[in-house]
Amino acid sequence: MTDKISVIIPCFNESENINNTYERIKENVKKITENFELIFVEDGSTDNSFSKLFSLSNKDKNLKIIKLSRNFGHQNAIFAGLENASGDCIIIIDADLQDPPELFNAMFKKWKDENYQVVYGVRKKRKGNFFKLILYSIYHRLFRIFSNLNNSNDLADFCLIDKKIKNYLINLKEKNIYFRGLRSWIGFKQTGIEYERENRSLGKSKYSIFKLYTLAINGITNFSTKPLSLILFLGFFIFLLSMFLIVFYILQKIFNFEFLGVLPDQVPGFYTLVIILILFGSFNLICLGLIGEYVGRLYEEAKSRPKYFVDEKINFK
Repeated sequence: MTDKISVIIPCFNESENINNTYERIKENVKKITENFELIFVEDGSTDNSFSKLFSLSNKDKNLKIIKLSRNFGHQNAIFAGLENASGDCIIIIDADLQDPPELFNAMFKKWKDENYQVVYGVRKKRKGNFFKLILYSIYHRLFRIFSNLNNSNDLADFCLIDKKIKNYLINLKEKNIYFRGLRSWIGFKQTGIEYERENRSLGKSKYSIFKLYTLAINGITNFSTKPLSLILFLGFFIFLLSMFLIVFYILQKIFNFEFLGVLPDQVPGFYTLVIILILFGSFNLICLGLIGEYVGRLYEEAKSRPKYFVDEKINFK
């Protein structure tokens, strides 16, 4: 019997893309095997995405639907698909088709012929909003600096994973999920395939600036404590700088020498005081905010709530 492929497609308000996504993904999977399942995870859409999927599922029993009780977010939707996938290998791709299903065959060959257990997409070039492209670039650089992960090219959810990797992933207990980071962290034999990410042709992106910020914070805080170490380092640095300034001002007062053309008695020190207060005040707020992000994640993990709730499953036996 041939290897079974599961394709997980998280879906939120993608009514305009449903038919095209289904046809294009199915076409590329069938080039590899007839033994497959397409799992659309309907993540609480408010448009008619579910009704379109339901109509297609009546005609094709290989199309399966997991309807979540509300919108739990893209990362949780991926895990809902993973926990219900039965394939020997699992492909994850978004419903907007910005990542090309035409790479399925190349990914499958890497898995089947070269025994890679994770084959992920590497976005060598993005198209889209210039402002967002700049933010993506900054984030990726920060992630490389702060992350404890060795693999710096895995920042795309689009991938193929072996069922063994799937089993390890779904047994992790984390609530604040950053899938691409977990996939890299878990190790084993991994490789990337480069491609150019296309513009979205239909519909609107579901990732607002705020959601992208949350995803970025999850990525950094879930896989590194380096920002906390940086706070400690900066604290020591500012302490040493303060000691230097204290000694400098004492010496200037004793010897009454000019600094930048100013004598100690000529300046009351108001502006210096204001600048120092603003500097230290903003630094303290940044530090407290960063610590708050870590504490907040500990709070979320401690509650141990499920990642999602399923309202309905269609075409699952």
